[in-house]
Amino acid sequence: MTPHTIECPDLEVLFTELEAGEGPALEHAKDCPLCTAIIEEHRLLEKDLFRLSDPLPPPDLVHKVMARVASEPTPVRRELWTGVSILAASIVLGLGVLISSDAALSGAGTGLARFVVDGKAFLDALMSGAHALWNTAAAPVAALLALLLLSSLFGIKRLAGNGPTPSEA
Repeated sequence: MTPHTIECPDLEVLFTELEAGEGPALEHAKDCPLCTAIIEEHRLLEKDLFRLSDPLPPPDLVHKVMARVASEPTPVRRELWTGVSILAASIVLGLGVLISSDAALSGAGTGLARFVVDGKAFLDALMSGAHALWNTAAAPVAALLALLLLSSLFGIKRLAGNGPTPSEA
């Protein structure tokens, strides 16, 4: 039989069977060049429609977004309010847990009392050790402390960078 002697199926039946993946209309379409062309045209149209509904982003989208983010830093006020709100929420939550639990409250009181008593003894021992160290090796200790202070100051200056001078501000 030639394809022209068999009548082509209705397009709705052909597309329904194409979606299902089987059926006599699909078997017919394998042998009929007209139905094969219709199915191929349908496939290409469907592909184009999918491309229109979900377009790909431009290739430099991430670069442009990151450049814009870098050019517009977050205002300091917003960062400050975010930090303050996180701190306040943490304190409120901690106080809520502390107040709601008797064991936590008594443990906090005991810990604070122990800290005060032990802290006084620790501070006395620390001062006694510092006094003994100063009496035996004052020059090396002073040099070490000066080196530590200067290296910290230079490190902070380097991190801060060269900002505007007071006359420019």
